[in-house]
Amino acid sequence: MGAVPSALFVLVPVFALLLKLAYIGTGRFYLEHLVVALYSHAYLCLCVLAFFLLSFIDSLLPAQATVARAPVWLAELLVMFWMPVYLFWMQQRVYRQHPVVTLLKYLALGMLYFMLVVTAMVLLSLTSLVNA
Repeated sequence: MGAVPSALFVLVPVFALLLKLAYIGTGRFYLEHLVVALYSHAYLCLCVLAFFLLSFIDSLLPAQATVARAPVWLAELLVMFWMPVYLFWMQQRVYRQHPVVTLLKYLALGMLYFMLVVTAMVLLSLTSLVNA
């Protein structure tokens, strides 16, 4: 977890570059894509924080209190569901392309970015093992 800020520091500009390549014909500058990437990552960090807080609240409740835990589970589910929906909606609103085109680009960028995040996490884990 300590390596996540370093990974994000590197991955935000990389994601902005991916956005620049995906929307090359829009006439937008790299800096505009960087702002979108920063907002996307800030939103994701807030959602992850909310999810961790909800998980912490859930851990405080007794295991037998399923009725009391149900709202927390529902809130966790809503956070997990809303993350990709909001990111798609934001990409649609910013770049104003046809929803099908946006969906295809959203899915392609998501897969590429997921592979980059996994690669970065593996590399950071390996370097932390070597340095330990």
